[in-house]
Formats: sequence, C-alpha cells, structure tokens
Amino acid sequence: MSMTKCLSIWQSLRPEPPQSIFKRFDSTHPLDFYLGLDGGGQHLLLFVCSEEPPHQLDMRAIKLKKSIRDDGRWALLWTLEDPALLEIFSLLSEDLIEHSRDIEGGISPLSFVLRRLTSWRHLLERASDNVLSGGCIRGLCGELVFLDQLIDLLGVNEAVMSWVGPSGADQDFQFGTAAWEVKAIRPEADTVIIASERQLASDDKNIKLIVVEIADVSSSSDGMFTLNSQVSGLRKKLSSCYDALFEFDNKLLVAGYVNREEYGKSFFKLRSLADFTIVEGFPLLNKKTIPAGVVNICYEIELKQLESFLVERTTF
Repeated sequence: MSMTKCLSIWQSLRPEPPQSIFKRFDSTHPLDFYLGLDGGGQHLLLFVCSEEPPHQLDMRAIKLKKSIRDDGRWALLWTLEDPALLEIFSLLSEDLIEHSRDIEGGISPLSFVLRRLTSWRHLLERASDNVLSGGCIRGLCGELVFLDQLIDLLGVNEAVMSWVGPSGADQDFQFGTAAWEVKAIRPEADTVIIASERQLASDDKNIKLIVVEIADVSSSSDGMFTLNSQVSGLRKKLSSCYDALFEFDNKLLVAGYVNREEYGKSFFKLRSLADFTIVEGFPLLNKKTIPAGVVNICYEIELKQLESFLVERTTF
C-alpha cells in the first residue's frame, strides 16, 4: 500500500476508547478537513462547513453522516466500514482535500466537495482494488494524447466538454456533428478492436478514427511519459481555466483514474498518431449491414485495410 499523507496521519493517531480523536489535515488549507479514528479503530474523514449539507446516500463501504455543531456550523463525516478499502479511502480523502485547496470565488466549498464526491461514487462502484488494467492505462493515455491536440484545435472548454468517453458515449469525443473514436495500439499491432457496431457508425455525426501508437519504453528513454505525468501536464495546460480543469478532473475519476503510485511505474512513448476518415467503403459494421436482432458486436479491423482512408499521420 502506497503511503499517502492521510495514511500517515491516521497511523499517528492514538484514540482512547470509546472516544474518537481527530487531527487537522493541513493548517494552511483554507477549508476545515480533519482525519480521525473512532474508539473502534474505524478511519474517519471530517469536513466542517457553514452550509447544511443535503442528505447524502452512503457510498460503498463508506457511511456518510451530517450533524449540526455547537458553534452553528455543520459537520459531514465519512466513516470507512471495510478496512480492506483503506487505501482507496485514503485516496478519496486526499483527493477531496487537495482538489478543494484552490476553489475559485463563486463556488461554495460544500458544493465543490459534493460534486467531486459524485464522481468518486462512480469509481467506488468498480472492482475492489480500483487499479486500472494495463490495457485501460494505455487506452486512457491515447485519449489524453488526443485531448491535448483537441485543446489546441477547439480551446480548453470545448475540448474538455467534448471528451464524453468516460460517461459511456459511443465515441470518445463528440463536438457538434463531429466525433472521434480513439484507439491506442502497440507498435507491433496489426489490427484495432472496435467495441461495438455503434463506435464507427452514426446517423447524425461525422466520425473519424484516431489511431495512437504508444510504445513501452524504459524510464530513461527520451520523450517518455507515464499516465501520472500525462495527467499532470494536461492539468497544467488547463490551469488558466478553472471550469475546464474541474470538468477534466471529474471526468478522470469517472474514467477510473486517481493519482496512484502504480501509474508512475509504466513508461510510454508516443510513436505516431493517424487520422482516418470514415466514408463510403470504410471497413465497418453497422445496423444496416448486420442482421436484425444482432447487437453489441465486437470486431477487429486490419490496419493495412485503412490506408486509403488516411487523412494524416504524424510521427514523433
């Protein structure tokens, strides 16, 4: 288990049953976050604010409770009920705290925390370890490579809002009548996998297939990146637009990403990015070419069959 500041604070606490004990996370933080242990050794996160929180449903293995304090302020308390999820609870706690450190004016602290918490609910519905597989890491890297380019094309707000893949849309990016499906491949790949008959076919959108070639490299390779460094670079690029950065961070959570030590240990290098236009004759399956009643088709397309549809290929 990687050591976060939250884990370090929890380990330093020595409650005296049946009393609970709390320690402020950071004396310089503008908001009041505390970490605690109750008399039974359960891990706690406490947020104190001036607004009354709306009713919150419990999360997976995490109980939420609000209460009014003697000073008239409100407390929102998270209690971890399954010790096996301590690492993910520590990541959740640190994420809520760190991302709320620089809230801009006009957004209430409580609203920010609850909106961030909504995205965490999606993450906690996943498998118990919540670690992305190697294929998912590579796929997310490919989408972020393309998002970086789309920011230069559309601007920060439009590009981030167009990233709809994490929410389960048919294509990874949609903007007006344009859509882009991004596939990340290894240099030796001969095919790309199309996850459904809807990914490359639409009645109302002009779709392009973006194939991003990403190689596995060593930590000493020139131009190498990790998923964590890629996210960090994009956050810096979006830092001048608070709304875009907020949406980006939430979409990362929905996609299953939270900054973890593991994601800094796989090293990649971008080899090429190819842009294919989907027009008449493109090798695909859609509802017009498959028998009625057949749905949710997954198939592969040979890359060599796409060369006549190539618009542009950029090598790096």
